Amino acid sequence: MNKKDLLDILEAIASDMYFNEFKIRKSDNCIICKTDYGYKRVSFSYYNSYDLSRDDLALAITPAYGIRFSVLHKWFEKYSKRSLADQRDDYSIGFVGSMIGVENEFFFLENRKEYEKDLQKLYNEVIKNAKLIFTKFGTIKSYYDHYIDEAIKGKKSLPSIGFEWVIEYLIATKLVAPANYVYVKKLILERVDFMMKRGEPNIAMYYHNLPMILDDLESTDFSTGKWGQIP
Repeated sequence: MNKKDLLDILEAIASDMYFNEFKIRKSDNCIICKTDYGYKRVSFSYYNSYDLSRDDLALAITPAYGIRFSVLHKWFEKYSKRSLADQRDDYSIGFVGSMIGVENEFFFLENRKEYEKDLQKLYNEVIKNAKLIFTKFGTIKSYYDHYIDEAIKGKKSLPSIGFEWVIEYLIATKLVAPANYVYVKKLILERVDFMMKRGEPNIAMYYHNLPMILDDLESTDFSTGKWGQIP
């Protein structure tokens, strides 16, 4: 099986009424719905594999579910070292099956043996999981609760790589829980210092400009709609 087979699978899934407003984007194997606040997307990675349960060659497919809140990303474009195209393709919150306690990989046997059965299994799972994730995590408050509030309570660690999460967390806190901003900023800066000492390259790219970036961020009103809608 190959990419054409994958596109056939995407077309079958996208035909469900739930995905009526989604479009297939062949360039990166996803179905995507642009919204007034960003997008909802289901991406499908694939590779040639082997289905041990059926003792046969197979195409392994892993769906991933992502939501973008543009207000968390757009402001940082003027400081980012990445291309604008890369930045605007970023999701804010994302999951694969194992992160929500369901199956991660789905196998399609060579020569489309048992194809309809395999397609129905993937089809059902993608629709079920998309409905769950896009509903449960469809607001910036749910983003804040999942990432930031859990970190405040010590139930979740702050990220240990990358930099842009720093900005996203601070903007989300300003929007959802401004009374917590000073404390969240303290936690984040402690993490940033730890990562800098450890030699995290993404932190090093921005570290010396961080005071200026934070001053700019803290003087910006993100509720105006200029930076994107707030669901």
